[in-house]
Amino acid sequence: MRNSPAPRRTIVIGDVHGCAAELRDLLRAARATPADRLISVGDLICKGPDSRGVMEWAMSAPNLEVVLGNHELRFLNCWRRGAIPDVKPFDLETHRQLGDLYGDAMRFASRWPLTIEGEGFLVVHAGFDPRRPLARQSDVALTNLRRLKDTEEPWYERYEGDALVVFGHWASPKPVVRRNAIGLDTGCVYGGALTALILPERRLVSVPARRVYARKESWPARVPEAA
Repeated sequence: MRNSPAPRRTIVIGDVHGCAAELRDLLRAARATPADRLISVGDLICKGPDSRGVMEWAMSAPNLEVVLGNHELRFLNCWRRGAIPDVKPFDLETHRQLGDLYGDAMRFASRWPLTIEGEGFLVVHAGFDPRRPLARQSDVALTNLRRLKDTEEPWYERYEGDALVVFGHWASPKPVVRRNAIGLDTGCVYGGALTALILPERRLVSVPARRVYARKESWPARVPEAA
């Protein structure tokens, strides 16, 4: 009797933010192969040390899909106007890192969807208002939403659907893990960790940041390693 083949894995990767070395560490820790379906929650660029390296990897990975993040959306809006991105303090540095890859990177990002669906799951960068149809929600909401405006509740506390929603954007020292929602932004760029979710087994894999690349007032100070 022949054994049934194992189901194809889907590896959903949290917010990379230009942390190319940690991305390589994570792919090794997850034992990613060309047979896996890779999905990024977006925000591949900005804040970290090597946005170019991350985008070069993304543009050359045939098994990778990416949902649009808020940082890519901001860069795209500038690129379409012919403007140099300079909205956030780290935009000019990110533009410098991308260098002559900038135009190709923006054309690549312009093809990214706002959501990606799979068997029993949905990937979105930030979140959505569960009280409204997904198709009626704006690109700004899908790439930026954390709390519902009228109640200030985290959006996922109102979500009652059965499909697992995997998201990033909301940096926290630990992943958000609920029955129907998993948040993967564990603040790698702030000295936290880079996290991925492996489906269908719903297994989380994390690797520590190699250093602190950006500061965030609400982020806990990194505890020094024992000598």
